[in-house]
Formats: sequence, C-alpha cells, structure tokens
Amino acid sequence: MPERAVMKTHLKTHAPWAAPLVALLLTMGCASPRQPAPADLHPQTLSDVQRTAPARGQRPTVALALGGGGLRGFAHVGALRALEEAGMRPDIVVGTSAGSVVGAAYASGMSVEQIQQAALGVKVSSLLDFTWQSGGFIRGDKLANWANALIGDTRIEDFPIRFAAVATDLQSAQPMLLDNGSAGRVIQASSAVPGMQVPVAYPGGHLIDGGITSLVPVRFARAMGADVVVAVDIYCQSPRATAVNVPAVLGKVMQSQSCLIAAPEMAEADVLVAPVVAVPGMSDRASQEQAIEAGYRATHAALAKWRSGTMIE
Repeated sequence: MPERAVMKTHLKTHAPWAAPLVALLLTMGCASPRQPAPADLHPQTLSDVQRTAPARGQRPTVALALGGGGLRGFAHVGALRALEEAGMRPDIVVGTSAGSVVGAAYASGMSVEQIQQAALGVKVSSLLDFTWQSGGFIRGDKLANWANALIGDTRIEDFPIRFAAVATDLQSAQPMLLDNGSAGRVIQASSAVPGMQVPVAYPGGHLIDGGITSLVPVRFARAMGADVVVAVDIYCQSPRATAVNVPAVLGKVMQSQSCLIAAPEMAEADVLVAPVVAVPGMSDRASQEQAIEAGYRATHAALAKWRSGTMIE
C-alpha cells in the first residue's frame, strides 16, 4: 500500500475527477466493494436514452457537453462565462467526471460567479476520504456531500435546466447516463477514477468514471434531444508530461488512449471548445485562474468560428 503522503501528491496532480487510469488498474484489485447499492441510481445505456428521446420542438434545442479532465475542470467555468456573454444558455447540460461537477452546479441554477467562487474556495484535500477497502483508496463520500451542500440537496431531475451525468458500468464497459437522483451520488459515480476511488454500487452493478467510455458526452447530449451540441474538451489539447519517470509515462499513455477513444464522439459536436490548460499545477489559485481564462478564451474563439461558418452549422 502506498503511504498517504504519496497518494496525496498523486491526487493533487490527477484529482478525484481525473481521466481514467490505464487498463492495468482495472485488473488490479477491483474486488466487489462492500457498500449498499443506492436505490435512486438508475443508469441508462445510450440506446435506452435514444428510444425515449423527446420530440423536436419549434426552436433548436441546445446542449452543453462538459468533459472530464481532473482539476482542468476550472476551464469549464470560463467556458460558461463566455457562453453567457454570447447569449447562449443551454436547454440541456451533460457532464462527465469534472464536467459533471461544474455542469450540475450550473444546471441547478447557480450563477457562473457563484460557481467560480465555490471552485476557487474548495481545497482538494478536504474532499479526500481515504479508505483501505478493496476497490479504491478513496470512498468518494466527501465529494458527494460537498456537492450536495453546494447545490442544496436538490435532486437532479428537479433542476431548472435538464441535467445528466455520464458514468461507466464496470462489468459491461458501457457508458451510462444518470438523469435522476442525488446530485452528490451522481457526481460521485461519474468521477470514480478506477483503482483510486471505490466504485459506486447500483442495483445492476458498479459505476466508475465516465471518462473511460465517454470523455466528452456528445452522443448522450444528442440522444437527449439536442439539435446543437456545444462540447468542451479540457483534456486532449492540454500538454502531455515531458518527464520519463513511471508516473509521467503512465500519464501520457492514459491521455493518449483516452483521447483516441474520445475523438470520434467529439467530432460529432457542432461546436468543439478545446482549451489548452498548460499550468504547472492546479492546487494554487493562480493556476486555477489561468485555467478559467483558458476556457473563456477558447470558447469565444470556437463560437466565433462557428458563427462565421467555418465550423458545422
């Protein structure tokens, strides 16, 4: 078992909402966690959602798909600010991992300013509840409780903006949509990095980080009835580590694999925002503000290209 200090250092880099670990971690000790299955988690496959898609309305339905990428998620805050300045307010918000955190806060009715203050004010270490049970080093309950306190214990189906988060079924390796239940529990499932955070049980199995199968959930956004999908990828354009030590090599492989899998789905977005979040570390306020600014600038640029006709209309 690694020492707690080593784990904290690793988690500050990859965060409790980091993109998926390499397949090796999936085969190492993901024994069935001993936790009850929450009765209000009812994930749906993509085909399930497509079968129940609502009829098209008279005006285009706009969806925002917020991707995973650990603490790079600060960039989502800047993207939201740029979208509002451009007069775009989504009818649907779908988030994966870090995107589920920011997306849930926004869909619940919080202003961009409130989300930014909350994001800059939280200490990552306060969200880490270490455990030695099989399946992970972190339970994830502190993250869920923090999210519920932030949002106000409102169930996601009652949000003023339609919201859903994406997780991955551990056994079938299918992306799963969560569109009802406790916001904190849904975020916990969407952000459960395999090998680090204990998988979240549901009546049909266990859920882990949605970034494994749907890093930027464009297809679920479309299946929920979106005519226009604005997708925000905070991970794939960010620089890869330059070192050649074991953590850096694994990180580069993880990023490459994740982005190769995600590329076809991201290409289906009408507007793809892909900020370069190149900061030395995400635990200090200056780096967090740089990430917010990167998201803001990239969103303005992407919207300008789309409106000029150089992107899909």
